[in-house]
Amino acid sequence: MIETRISEQVFEKFQGFRRGIVFARNMKNAGSSQELESLLNEALEQAASAPIDLKVDPRTKVWQDTYREFGVNPNKFPPAHLALLKRVQKPGAKIPFINKTVAIMNYNSIRGVLPVGGDDVSQAGNTLELRLADGGEIFTPLSDPEKQEQPDPDEVIYIVAETGEVMCRRWNWRNGYHTRITEETQTIVMNIDGLGEDIESHTLAMRDRVARMLEEFCAAETETALLTPTQPFHRFETS
Repeated sequence: MIETRISEQVFEKFQGFRRGIVFARNMKNAGSSQELESLLNEALEQAASAPIDLKVDPRTKVWQDTYREFGVNPNKFPPAHLALLKRVQKPGAKIPFINKTVAIMNYNSIRGVLPVGGDDVSQAGNTLELRLADGGEIFTPLSDPEKQEQPDPDEVIYIVAETGEVMCRRWNWRNGYHTRITEETQTIVMNIDGLGEDIESHTLAMRDRVARMLEEFCAAETETALLTPTQPFHRFETS
């Protein structure tokens, strides 16, 4: 059984936050997909042809304001989806096709202007939690597996509760190495995070599109949930 949850402290500080969740098992993530690559390229072309102002668009400004609320400079440590959007809002921009699941995450982050991220839960633990750091946790960056860091106290982190291993620092700024999604990954929890007014319906729509794409392109069996202040956790059966 996998339990994914959000701490009471996070919901107290950010009451408009909603997390859509897709649990996917028995995935076939190896190989490529011409159709999925085409969809991703279309999203890149659309982003370049109709760029949004990341500093004033309400969908992106809310994340920058939220980062500042928990003491992080979003210019120095931008949310991953804003860094991605900044990168692709240029003519001719390309991003690598790492694997099908990562392509689905990137596609939906660009098209939906929401952070979409996931982890290989077979490399994690049974309890995955978004909470405030105490500063003693350990993070191994995706870009440097030989390095270990500790989050700042009160930083929003996504963590394996049993081990104290951080899967993502600064809410959705940077992912860890050990739970990265590879072609061999078969079971994931994917998070679609929404902030702002009337965000719940958009988060749900994005969540359901992610689930459909995982079913179509990875032959995954999926189950979905929504975490809210009144429903801060959900349990998924792994077998």
